[in-house]
Amino acid sequence: MNPIYEAHRESFAEILDPRFYTINWLDGEIWTGAIRVFGNNRACILVRLKPYPTGAWEIHGEAAVGELNAILELIEDAEAWGRKIGCITASIASRPGWQRVLKDKGWEPHQVELRKEL
Repeated sequence: MNPIYEAHRESFAEILDPRFYTINWLDGEIWTGAIRVFGNNRACILVRLKPYPTGAWEIHGEAAVGELNAILELIEDAEAWGRKIGCITASIASRPGWQRVLKDKGWEPHQVELRKEL
């Protein structure tokens, strides 16, 4: 297992909605390489590569934990890595607060996802 992820694993477990995801599922996604880890002792972000039918690739932020400034640095690292491997876009699906935090870094809304409990 990835030692950086291991150091932040408990924090990821706390943010998962257990109705949809378990920490064991997340462990497996990281173990297989489906989700990649960027991190340090202050923060950790998890990203996934998303292919499109045209051959385009996107780097997608799945989750982040830790200190805000460290997370922002890691997002920039992930963006650079995505560009290096040929991704043409980056996306983050998260709570509305991230829209305000990332606005000055060039991130803007693309779609809105609404959810209703049934």
